[in-house]
Order: sequence, then structure tokens, then C-alpha cells
Amino acid sequence: MLHASRSLIRTSSDHFNSTMIRNSSTATKHVFACVLGSGVAGSSVAYHLTKRNIKDVLLLERASGVASPTGTSFHSPGLVSASHPAHRYKPILAHSIELYSKLEEETGVNIDFQPTGTIRLATNETRLAEFRKYVNRDYYKEGDVCKTTLLTPDQVRELAPAVDHSRVLGALHTTNDGTISARALTQALVVGAKAGGAQVIDGAIPREIRYDKEKGHWIVALEDGTLVTTRNLINAGGIWANDIARLSGHNLPVVVVEHQYAVLTPNKTPDNTPAIIDHDSTFYVRKSGDDYLFGGFEPLEKTVIREDWYKKGVPTEGSKSIKADFSRLDDAYKRACDLIPSLEGAKIDARAAVFSMTPDGYPLVGPYDKNYWMSTGFLDGVSSGGGIGKYLADWIVDGEPPAELFDTDASRYERWGDRKFFTERSRETYSMYYNWSYTDRLAGRPTDRISGVYGRLKKDGASFSFRNGWEVANSFNMGVQNEEYLPTLIREYEMVTNKCGVIDLSWKGKIEVKGRDAEKLMDYAIASQIPALGKISSGLMLTRHGGILGPMMIFHHDRQRSAFILLTEPERESRDLYWLRRAAAEKQMDVQISIVSEYLASLALVGPKSREVLSALTKSDVSDEGFPQKSTRMIRLGPVGVVCARSSTSTGQLSFELFHNRAETAKLYHALIGAGRDHGIVNFGQAALNMMRLEHGYKIWGKELTLDTNPFECGIGSLVDFNKKEFIGRESALEFSKKEFDRRLALITFDTEEGIVLDDKFVPSGNEVIRIDGQEARVGQITSGAYNVRLQKPIAFAWIDNSVGKNERLVVDIGDKRLFATSLETPTIPPIQ
Repeated sequence: MLHASRSLIRTSSDHFNSTMIRNSSTATKHVFACVLGSGVAGSSVAYHLTKRNIKDVLLLERASGVASPTGTSFHSPGLVSASHPAHRYKPILAHSIELYSKLEEETGVNIDFQPTGTIRLATNETRLAEFRKYVNRDYYKEGDVCKTTLLTPDQVRELAPAVDHSRVLGALHTTNDGTISARALTQALVVGAKAGGAQVIDGAIPREIRYDKEKGHWIVALEDGTLVTTRNLINAGGIWANDIARLSGHNLPVVVVEHQYAVLTPNKTPDNTPAIIDHDSTFYVRKSGDDYLFGGFEPLEKTVIREDWYKKGVPTEGSKSIKADFSRLDDAYKRACDLIPSLEGAKIDARAAVFSMTPDGYPLVGPYDKNYWMSTGFLDGVSSGGGIGKYLADWIVDGEPPAELFDTDASRYERWGDRKFFTERSRETYSMYYNWSYTDRLAGRPTDRISGVYGRLKKDGASFSFRNGWEVANSFNMGVQNEEYLPTLIREYEMVTNKCGVIDLSWKGKIEVKGRDAEKLMDYAIASQIPALGKISSGLMLTRHGGILGPMMIFHHDRQRSAFILLTEPERESRDLYWLRRAAAEKQMDVQISIVSEYLASLALVGPKSREVLSALTKSDVSDEGFPQKSTRMIRLGPVGVVCARSSTSTGQLSFELFHNRAETAKLYHALIGAGRDHGIVNFGQAALNMMRLEHGYKIWGKELTLDTNPFECGIGSLVDFNKKEFIGRESALEFSKKEFDRRLALITFDTEEGIVLDDKFVPSGNEVIRIDGQEARVGQITSGAYNVRLQKPIAFAWIDNSVGKNERLVVDIGDKRLFATSLETPTIPPIQ
């Protein structure tokens, strides 16, 4: 993924780097993969590469030995947790636990893995509701390594006698996770990697790093004069990751944050107990021999981010240079003593460390440049390190991501993140680390990724969600006093579907492919038929294993059929860009591929009156005959020229999407509102759009369509064009087209015994588990849901096991209410053809 800014940085220094590297060489090592950093993250990648029979691996550690006290792994509390608010992350955590449970036997290193389980305390109704929601979404089946249940106060007392159960309302309990020695874990992974053929060099500090474009490999010059040439470079440098990145002209979206913790020696030896976490005061505590290991995430005003280290570089002493200040955890410790009385009066051995983190708390994992891979920025390096190591190793070896984990995309902050956002959002994320309920976080917002009508929409009562830097209008309260959320959405939906509405879609990811071989690349990278000039159509990118890498809409925006626009999702645009560029390089095609989301904006006009609004602004023919479905036209709407696409694919309504220069969004918006005033035009947001797409059975990426699915089990196999002789994933897709699957994707609706309460708390949003009434076994899981106005009940897509008969009585728990599910044979309204 060779970004222009990065290329410029390297170009200006290539001659200097090349000269220094050639003159300093005393020994050269040639390897398939070079891992910089031997903490849990780096050693896990090396270990898993050798498990893929890649023996040509070099692991470089800057200190004199692994798990040095200067780094992070040495200071880790060793919590191994299988619970996570993002359910797609759970297989990563499950693999870590499976690995750790057998690693000691494999390597002979005592890693002290104690599968005591973890309990997360609920001391108020908000937290209890959060945990109830989590359990309702916890999909597990026979043989899964961990299971999560909701405990009553009495069950908390039985499991963790040290906790004052009178102060809790319940707890989230996860079995078979627990605690580990992070230092020993690191050593065991290194031993395992070496047994698989990897080499390890201690005291290896890189001095220069550059990419040799002619030979297609990276060159790393160490301070002792050793040269390393490697096909794949993996930056797992922990707190030094950004210093390492700068050697090759990169900068990472990470901060280094201080963390306070302590060893507590109570008055009597603590009983065996699960690891204990309190989400409200953000403390954690675990038994460690005769002591407790205690730590917490300091409140916002006490969180210390070391921006001086970002500017000057992280000192060699790293964590050893941080002074302990247990007063930052005073509130958390007092709360801990209330909940666990045996902590009162314990001897406190205060300690401190630093670790690197990203603004959203997820690590940077995956490709960051041409065969330059990231595995850094972990807040939960021990919990996820084992699974992420396998995930990244598989990606490096197979050339494609093995599972849907877009949250960790290493390039997700490209083009919009700055240091102000990184520090402000990281401080908020750190201080709210255990707060799973509050996801609409405000720190660092808005960024520069706002449309030309953001201020107007905000004034009109828009509430916004945050997607990859963009402010996305979710709904509008229209000044209605004390209106609940669901009635707001129903009103928006009814206004748009009976009259018309305008929605700002400028946040959509947009990739331009142009050049002499643009059409050839599209034919190779896209499994679908490529639209003709003046047409817009749906397309699929597949992995080589036939998984859905990304659905998208495709159209031309020139008259020579040499330039295409691909509409993708903002969270996926960097991954799609990398994939397309790699495909072009593989075939040596003459194309230019770039993200144009920053200047190509979009407004959509939706509803039965939308054609009348357009007609008032243009002389162009927008009738059915002059502007048929799935067509594009270059037209002028009032003062603004647009590429107008007529497509009802995602709305099921008469719809026109208007692509234009971002600088002219405000002019276009005001023209639409003025022309639509007599037709009842309203603003509407993403939530109402979701209601429309579900009622006509439209599936979307990140919900129904992911890397973990294929087109044929999802019911969109018609988008795969086998008339094309070659495209990425063709052979695998052909095999899938002949296969029978053990699950189906179905539309379902819901009822309760007393009828549906008009409350969004009882509308499924995704991941809720489906059971057969009266049975515990999971037989399905919801992918996405919304309220259906026509049926006056919730509707959702769900994966359901094919073993389940169509007449089975299915149940779903949402909040504290049990809903009964019924399959729909057809969508409630057919989409406009």
C-alpha cells in the first residue's frame, strides 16, 4: 500500500539510507520475515509463522533478553480475557486461550496459566443491562473453549467469596479464561518459534530501514553493522514501534500512555478467586501467589500521555523510567476496598509502566505498506496476542486476511487522523476502557471528515455516529419535544416513503480506478460483470478462498470507459485500496488507484416525489424512459454539476444519488431543499435507511456479508459472473456454487406473548442468539435488525442452522424480554426493479 506521502518521504532519503547501509555492512542475513520486537505480539507472530512451516524467520529484540522490564510485556497483569464488546474479536481471544492451555506442555516453559475464569461486577442497573445484553449475544456451542453467563449476587458469593455480594447486582462470568505470567508466556513463544526454525537476536537495535523497489524486499541495518534483507517486515515494536516506523519514513497513529499498578499484600493469604474487574471504577485485581496484583485505568484528568516521547523518541529505559504514582488510582482503590474488603489495609508496592495504544483501543494489525506489516498498539496484548499472531501469520503466508477483523486495520487512520485526535481520543478511550455501553464517544470530534452540510444538519437536529473519521447523520429530532428514538425513526421513514427525503452519504468510501488497464483490472479484481458506460451496478470482490472481501457499487465517471468509481464502506476503503493495488502489481497493469472520498461527495434523494424535485432543478430528462433504473447521467442541478445515479438497490424506493465536488455540497443541498419544499422533503439519516433496506431484504457488508461468508450461502451468487474466464477467487467460488451449506440467511420477524412494546430496547441490532423454544442450544444468530413500520414489529436478518425446521418455534432474548421469531418467505416489499 504505497501512499503518495510515504513515497515522497522515502524518495528523499533513499540515497542517504542506501549509502549508509552499504558502507556499514559486516554481515548479511536473508529471511522471509523479520519481526522487530519480541514481546508477546512479536514472538507470537514468529511462533505462528513457524507453525505454517515458514522456518526462515528472524526475531529481533532491542534489549538483552525477551520480556525486558524496559518494555510492556514484563509489566502486564497477565489477564487473559475471552469477553470483548466486539463479537468478531472473540475467535481471536479463544485461540489465545487454546494456545496458552497447551503451550507449557509444548515448550517446557512454566507460563503459570490459571484458567480461573473472570467475573465482571455489575453494581448498577446500567451495567447489569449491559451484561444482560452481552450474554444474549454470546454465541457458543458444544466444545467451545469459553462460556459466558450472568451471575446473581449469591452466585458471585459462591464463586468469589472475597467480594461483598451485597454491593453487587450481578456479574458477567467467563469460564476457562483467567491469568498467566506474561513474561513466561513471551519466553515460551520464543522457545516455540526457535524450535520451529526461527532465529532470535538480542540487543538488535535497527539504525536504518529502507525498501528496495527493484528487488522487492526490505533492508534493515542494525547498529552493530549487521544487514537484514527480508521479504516481509513486521513492526511489533511496542512502545518503540513509532520510532522504528520513522526509520522508513512512516508515522504511526499511536500514543504512549503511563499505567499505574501495584502488588498488594493483604493481611491474610487470599483465597483462590477468578480475576475480578469492575467496569465502573475500571479496576482489575487478580490473585498472584500470596498477593494480589491490582491496577486500573485512571480517570481522564489523571491520564498521562507521553507526547514528549513521541517528539523526542522513547528512551532506552522505557518503562523503567516511569515513577509510580498510586494516588492516580485512589478512587479505584477505595472502590476496590468497598467491594473486596480484604484489600483494606494491604501493603501497597506501587509500580508503573508504559504501553502504546491507538485512539480506539484496537491494535494496528495488517499491511501498512508494501510487505510492511504491523502488530502493535495493544491494550490487551496478552489476551489477544496469541490469536492475533496466528491471524497475521496466516495473512502473510496466504496473502489475504483469514477472518473479518476490520477494527484492527493498520491503515484505518490514513488521510484524516492527526496528533490532536490521536491524543484526545486515546485519553478518553484509556480512561473508559471497561465502559462498553458508551460507544458514541466525543473526544477529538469532529475531524476534518465532515461534509459541506454538517453544520446545517446539526442545526436541524441531527444526531451523529462516527465512522472512520466521518460524522454520519443517524436521525433527526425535528424539534419534537421529548420524542423517543423509535417514534423519531418511524416519522422519518413515513415522510420519506410517502413523499421524499435527502440523506448525506458523503461518508461512503470512494475509490477511483483509472488508466489504460483500468477495465482489465476491474475484470480481474471484481467477480461480477462490470457495468457498461452510463450504468451503475453491484459488484463483489472475493478472496482467493472465495470469501466476500467486499461488496460495492460500481460506475464510470468518464466517457472513455477508462475511469471507474467504486463505492465501498469507510472502514474498508484502505483494505480495498491495498487489495486492488496488489492485484494490479501482480498483473503488471498500467492503472492509477486512489481514494477520492475527501473530495467526491454524495447526497441522495429518495422517495416517490424525488423525481419531481429533480425535474424542478434540471432540463435533463429524468423520466423512466429517459433515465432508467441502474443508469448514470452527468446533469446539472441548479448551480451544481453532478453525476446522477439512479439505483434503488439499497433503499427499495425511487432513488437518485448525486455525486459532486465536496466544495459544492452546501449549494446542492440548499437547491434540493428549496425545490422539494412543496413536495414535503425532509432530512433523514442512516437509521431510517437501515429500516428501508431491511424491509426489502438488502444485505450489507459488516452485517450479513463478511470475509467469513461466501456469495452462495448469502444468496447473492448471481453477482458472480462465471462467464469471465479469470477473476480472483473464481475456482473457489465455483466450488461454493455446487456446495450445500449447513446454515441459511433468513429474514425473521418478532412477537412477544403480550405484543411488541414500541421501544428501541426491544429491537435487535445484531449478534443476538437464536434458540429453539425450551432448549439451550444455539441454532442461529442475528446479523442486523430494525423496526418494520409496515408490519409494526421488529425485523432482522439471521443465520439459522438448516437443521431447524421452518415451523420450529424460535426465541430471542433482547434485554429482559423474550421475543418469538417467525421466518418471512419474502421481503415485506419488493425492491424497485
